[in-house]
Amino acid sequence: MPTPFLFLSSVLLVITGWLPTETNDGGKGIVTRKYTYKTLSPYQKQLFETFLDDELPAGKKAADVLTNHTSLRSKTRVAEGLLFRNKPGDAENAAEILTWILKNQYRDENTKLYGTWKTSIDGDNLDQNWREFIGCDLIIIRQKYADLLPADIRKEIEIALVHAAKGALKRNVAPDYTNISIMSAFLMDYVGTEFKIDELKTAGLQKARKIVSLYQSHKTFSEYNSPTYYGVTLIALALWRELARSSEIKQMGQTLEQAFWHEAATFYNPTLKNMPGPYFRGYGMDMQKYFSIMGIWIAVAVDNEKQAPIPNGKGPKYGEMSNLAMIYNLGVSIPKADLAMLTGAVSPRFISRTVPNTYLGDSLKQVTAMITPDWMMGGVSGNRRAWNQIKTGAIHWKTANGDVSWLLVPGNGKTNVAVSKTTMSLYLADPKAKTIELYVVNPTALPDSFADAVWTLPSMTMTVTTMLKRTQTEKVDSAGFEKEQAVSDPCPNVIKIVYDIPASWDTSKPLIELTPRK
Repeated sequence: MPTPFLFLSSVLLVITGWLPTETNDGGKGIVTRKYTYKTLSPYQKQLFETFLDDELPAGKKAADVLTNHTSLRSKTRVAEGLLFRNKPGDAENAAEILTWILKNQYRDENTKLYGTWKTSIDGDNLDQNWREFIGCDLIIIRQKYADLLPADIRKEIEIALVHAAKGALKRNVAPDYTNISIMSAFLMDYVGTEFKIDELKTAGLQKARKIVSLYQSHKTFSEYNSPTYYGVTLIALALWRELARSSEIKQMGQTLEQAFWHEAATFYNPTLKNMPGPYFRGYGMDMQKYFSIMGIWIAVAVDNEKQAPIPNGKGPKYGEMSNLAMIYNLGVSIPKADLAMLTGAVSPRFISRTVPNTYLGDSLKQVTAMITPDWMMGGVSGNRRAWNQIKTGAIHWKTANGDVSWLLVPGNGKTNVAVSKTTMSLYLADPKAKTIELYVVNPTALPDSFADAVWTLPSMTMTVTTMLKRTQTEKVDSAGFEKEQAVSDPCPNVIKIVYDIPASWDTSKPLIELTPRK
């Protein structure tokens, strides 16, 4: 029985219009929140308004911002956000944006671009994934806001969706392309059912079943631990949960979403507001310093600026905030225990996962990670793909001023990284490699901090065990490092450490072992 004060507080929250709609889960332990513009909390509304104002500043009309350099995906979500808010003038601006978006879809059935959009009008970046991204946004708009749009735009949306779904069928991405495949299955299921195209309907269900089967094989997705693409995967599963036309896909979406939230919460450190490495696809190293889509999901779920793993205000990759439009329209559904883990005390835990993944190297990658309250580390073995989005290993730690510093083992295909409860071990993966490189990012670290046996860093000491000769320890250009390693975070002080690898190195022996000590 709630106290009179708590009851009155709840009534006042409803009256003032920012208590989310939370449904009873029948004792299953799932928190499900639905949002309208009026029920957003002050913090959620601030995030939303800042995003809309950045894309469509006050006093501007849609025509003023529809330039050749504009991202079509982001502007589709601006239209979606305007319809969600629906203040005077919003629907009109949304209609103008959508007219512009719809005119810029490829509709030539003879090209592989059929049904997709350019990323921007004046660029040559022809990203086929825009079928799924923009198509899924258009489905939300059609389902929720058709009555706010003129009939001709509604008709063009339906035509565009058929083109996009047919293009997705023609492309036929594999289930291990996690975020795109989940959206592709949804797109084909929805369009095939709504417009009675059996080929699409069947293909959507078949792809969904393959995705679930691949996940069930090792209880992991192939795009593992990506702060950005984990967020897209959650959106795609929420689309299954909310808008799938197949009851089977809808149920699979609910089941996968709950399992996926548990995995994400298990891998998340609320003290450091970040996930440990490895990152199979990463655009940064510290979720507090750049906008990741997973960070945006967590920010909405915990609904607390101090606990949110995103930068204050704006920052690198701010365009990812466009995903708010989809998150608010689809709502949050998360196990209560996992929601509590996103803000609770950190229990030290060692994690090991086997990941089905077709990047060059082993078909099953081995992930190991150790999480403690003040530091964490993780790595992957079995990857030989050289790609700067891959972060093969990482160590993060909290510094005395509350900031986070980190070490990066780059994704150059040279090394396998295995983590125990105490130590990170680097092994040789590429027998042709002659050197290995490590990077430490800390505002005040100096090259003199790195001795042969011990690295004495601010708030962290690392014991180093190796037979390799260290040939370079020096500060490198931050801008060059950020571009080379696909790191969006501002990195004011980067130390590069290089070791030579002797010829005919025994790959069963570690090249170097790092033991962090807070």
